Order: sequence, then structure tokens, then C-alpha cells
Amino acid sequence: MITFDRVTVRFQGFEALPSFSLQVEEGEFFTLLGPSGCGKTTALRALAGFVELTAGDILLAGQKITHLPSGRREVGMVFQNYALFPGMSARENIAFGMRVRKRPPQEVDRRVDEIAEQVGLSREQLAKGVAELSGGQQQRVAIARALVLRPKVLLLDEPLSNLDAKLRQQLRFQLKELQSQFGITTVYVTHDQEEALSMSDRIAVLNRGRIEQVGTPEEVYNRSASEFVCTFIGEVNKLSPQLVGSLAAQGASGLDPAKPSYVRIEKIGLAHEGRPTTGVPVRGTVTSRTYHGLHSMYRLRTEHDSFRIVLKEGDGPRLRTGQEVEAVFDPASVMQYAGAAR
Repeated sequence: MITFDRVTVRFQGFEALPSFSLQVEEGEFFTLLGPSGCGKTTALRALAGFVELTAGDILLAGQKITHLPSGRREVGMVFQNYALFPGMSARENIAFGMRVRKRPPQEVDRRVDEIAEQVGLSREQLAKGVAELSGGQQQRVAIARALVLRPKVLLLDEPLSNLDAKLRQQLRFQLKELQSQFGITTVYVTHDQEEALSMSDRIAVLNRGRIEQVGTPEEVYNRSASEFVCTFIGEVNKLSPQLVGSLAAQGASGLDPAKPSYVRIEKIGLAHEGRPTTGVPVRGTVTSRTYHGLHSMYRLRTEHDSFRIVLKEGDGPRLRTGQEVEAVFDPASVMQYAGAAR
């Protein structure tokens, strides 16, 4: 559906995207994920036609759109701040693009009513000024304004980043439901890993303009292709060469102490009396606990290392500071990368 073919973008000598290649399939919710300055918004804006390419091509449904003006690319865009017109009603905001294209008034009214119903906006909400609407309603207006033009692709540039945490979580699910309802190919930009993991069909993780990994949320999280992806996404423990050597000596022969090694905090188990242990045990002492509601995070100190584990609240007795416990490592959960361990 969307192809970036060796796209290069330079700004005054700075190479924001160096030979960027990517394929997005039809109907996907595809996320560009990475830290600030990694090139994800540049890639999105290049697709929208707001950024001129230095080299390479962009194709949409097999057709080159590299040199097409943005208004003819059949893409709809929702910006970080929604870019709604404050002096207009919700209805006028949604209708704006169609009126610019000089569509007949009856068609404009009909299409606005149709799309408003589809995104869950009432007639009362359509009549209000955008400043009178909640954050979630404003988001729906912005999406309706993009979709009313019937684009082939919907582009979303960090549309939840300015909202508070609770509303952001609520709108994730609503946004994903809307995308599934319309079945429209969607490219989403975010630096929020939880957002990307919970909403995406596939994710491309970017670092300094280059793609480190493309995969499903499960692949990117559980089988991180590079040390950057591993440490950028989720919470991980970096294991010392001594601890990895101890695991290898106890039967985890596939582990190399000379390589950088990581394990996600929830992948470390805890041995309980009367329950069989599956994995390699490591004795440690609890040095701290932080409470997170559904779970608690503990830090354990061993002879050579310290690491964090997560335990669901109510799953066994609460650990005490100073208590000796037996952590259990599954060697298959340890991710190792090329290079020398430090």
C-alpha cells in the first residue's frame, strides 16, 4: 500500500532520513516509534507531501506520489494539537476541506452528517465551538475532518501527547476502534512505547533516521533485534558478565558472558515453597520495594549483580527488605547482542 523506496531527506546538511525504505500493508495500523529527533515525524511529513525528498521515491497503491502536491495525495492528517480552527464550530471544521474543494453544499452537509455519526459525534456536539468540546471530542472532530475527504491513508502525528495520562489511555482504545471500523491504512507516530505496543499491527523502531526493527508488538518486545530496541522498549535488566557466567555454568549453556545481555523485569520468576522450579535459580536479597497498584517492583542484590523483578499483588506473600529469596531465570528470555559486555 505504502512504499518508502530509499528515501533521503536532508535539511541544510543534516541528514534526517538516510536511505529510508519501508513497506506498509493495506489496512494496517502501522506505528513509527522512536525518541525525539529519530526521524519519525520527518517520514510522516514526507509521506504527506510537507517535506521535499532529497532522493528516493514514495509510492501509494503502486503509484509514485513523490512529486505530487500534498492536496492530491489522498492522505488525511491529524496533527499533534489537532490544528482545529477555534473560531469555527465542529461542523464547520469537518466541512472545511470539502468547501475548499468547492463541493456542493448538499453533498457537504450529507457527508459531514455521515462521518460525524460514524465517529460518534452528536448533532449537539457538531453545533458547538471546538473550545467547548472535551479532548476526546476534539480528537474525533480532527479525525472526522481528515476522513470526510475519503483518503486512502490516515496519518496521525502524536495525537495523544498533549492529553493527561488517563484520557490518553481511554482515547487509545477509541482511536484503534475507529481505525478498525473504517479499515483505513493508518500510519501513527509516537515516542510512547506503551501506546505503540497496545495499538499497532506492526511497529518500525527508528534510531537516528534508520530503522532498527520492523515487527509485530510481540516480536519487537520479546525478540528485540538490537540492543537499542531492547533498551528503548519496556523495562529491562542489564545482566553483568558474572551473572550470565553463573547462569551458563548452571546449565544455560547457550548464553555467552562476553555479550551484552538483558532480560525484561517481568520475565524473572520467583521460587515458592512447594512449587517446582523451571529455569536457573539465583539467590538474592531484597533491597527495596516500590508499589504500583496491580504489582510491586523489587530490587534484588546478588553476589555479583542487582536486578529488578515484578510480582503481581496477591500472588504470594509480600517480600520484605532484607529477605533472602530465590529468583528464577529462563535462559530463553535472556536477549544477547553483538559486542563486548560492560
